[in-house]
Amino acid sequence: MSIEEIIIHMLIIFSQLFAIMNPLSALPIYLSEVEEYTSEERKYIARRITIVTGVLLIVFTIAGDWLLTFFGISIPALRLGGGVLLMAISIDMLGGLPKTKSVDIEEAAIVPLATPLLVGPGTITTILLLETVYSTWEILIVDIILTVTTFIILYYGEQLFKFFGKSFIATLGRVMAVIVAAIAAQMIHDAIIEWFPNLVS
Repeated sequence: MSIEEIIIHMLIIFSQLFAIMNPLSALPIYLSEVEEYTSEERKYIARRITIVTGVLLIVFTIAGDWLLTFFGISIPALRLGGGVLLMAISIDMLGGLPKTKSVDIEEAAIVPLATPLLVGPGTITTILLLETVYSTWEILIVDIILTVTTFIILYYGEQLFKFFGKSFIATLGRVMAVIVAAIAAQMIHDAIIEWFPNLVS
């Protein structure tokens, strides 16, 4: 496999997982939770969220194949179920509804900010599906890149929010929702074709 192919694979993996995780859409929620905390406390919370997010991504990447075998899930079934789930998530994202309620920030750093807001059912399903197409080490490298990206977004969240503005963040969230819907539609399409190959003949 050439370097160019590896880079293309990683770009595809990154774009799909970033669209599903959408850490930018979590930014307003994160900022609202930490607005009363000091700068050092915010940095600590950002690090904690990032560590939990990274660990979850790596665990599901490494154990993805085992999970499929253990639960006896076929690839078409996973694609169809994941596609339906992602479509529902994209509709929720387009609706602009709040994804979490205000809770103790120590708890919120893990639930619901790290999971399920960042690493939720959609992210897990996407990782499992990517495992069937790309190598584990490619996904693991992207997991690390995504973890670092998430940390940067949260660490400099206040500056990003002020620089880009609330409307830009909201618009970007809608664009990500459309991308997620497209990924979901492709998953459903592929599952149906695999179950009913005569449809394309």
